[in-house]
Amino acid sequence: MATVQILKDLGEQMGLKGTELRDFIKEQQDLEREERNRLREEQDKQREHDKIQQDKLDKFRLAQMEREKKKQQREREEQHKQRESEREQREREREKEQHEIERMKFERDKMDFELQMKATEVKKASSVKSEDEEG
Repeated sequence: MATVQILKDLGEQMGLKGTELRDFIKEQQDLEREERNRLREEQDKQREHDKIQQDKLDKFRLAQMEREKKKQQREREEQHKQRESEREQREREREKEQHEIERMKFERDKMDFELQMKATEVKKASSVKSEDEEG
């Protein structure tokens, strides 16, 4: 930015005087003002562009984070379902084993009872045979 004195000196070196010198200084100041305004507008446009780009980037990152969050949530839910399924499977297996144990106990008790019945029959037969031999 040229000062008025520099513009005046420059104009005088070009041979300008009076009104022509004033007009030259005014024109140069107007040109500099226009240039500053143009630069300011460019900077404003660049800032606006940068802000728009940053907003887009922020939205993209936010959307990306949301997708990742949903993905993690789905994975957690899937893991929970898997653990629940495994727990239910273990429970069914435990119930099946318990049922088999109960069935085996029943079979054992049944065999014990049958054995006792046979033992009783043998005693009766033995007792009847002893009575027959005595009498």
